[in-house]
Amino acid sequence: MPEQAEKTKTKKTETKVKVPILTQIQNELKVPKTQWNDFGNYSYRSAEDIESAVKPLLEKYGVQLTFDEDYRQVGNRVYCIETAHYKDSEQEIIVHGWARESESKKGMDDSQISGSASSYATKYALGKLFLIDDTKDADSQKPTNAATRQSAQKKPRETLGQRIAKAKQFEVQYGGGKEKLVDVCRWEADGDNQAQLFLDSWRSKSPKNEAAYKFIKNQCLEKESA
Repeated sequence: MPEQAEKTKTKKTETKVKVPILTQIQNELKVPKTQWNDFGNYSYRSAEDIESAVKPLLEKYGVQLTFDEDYRQVGNRVYCIETAHYKDSEQEIIVHGWARESESKKGMDDSQISGSASSYATKYALGKLFLIDDTKDADSQKPTNAATRQSAQKKPRETLGQRIAKAKQFEVQYGGGKEKLVDVCRWEADGDNQAQLFLDSWRSKSPKNEAAYKFIKNQCLEKESA
């Protein structure tokens, strides 16, 4: 009897926990950041990169993944909403990704602007569904050589006025296009919920982002309202 009890205990100990299909896909999915943003000097991945990487895993686990697209006007701006419908043999999940259309973008017609917003919204939905971290990697920054660093050290220190002028021209990737950070901060101050959500996320990505946000709020917007 003691031997039988010991065998039963051993079998229970060896029982493996069943890992959900979605969790297995999240663990196996690898999407390198093969795209490069020259303006911000960082690597990133596109919606198309994620889709290409996840397709073999969808086939492997018999998963269905489809998208519905919708456009919604909030105030005077238009948002693209991509809804991902995930279904495997264990569960069904719906995830939404939002992106705002840029009011204007050089060299792009209306259909291209909508397509850009759609791509960003799809990327956000995929990122939520498969738990893809989209922060800018510090090690993805292009290296600078010693000569470049020495040259930077020799530059005269910028005046406050120059820093404010430079800050007002700084752009971020927002809502399917590039927007000036100072404008996004103005929208936040006016009660734009989407702008607030974006800035909360953007500020948390790095101390530099937080510093840029505080500088614009304190040096640009407060002086405008003074």
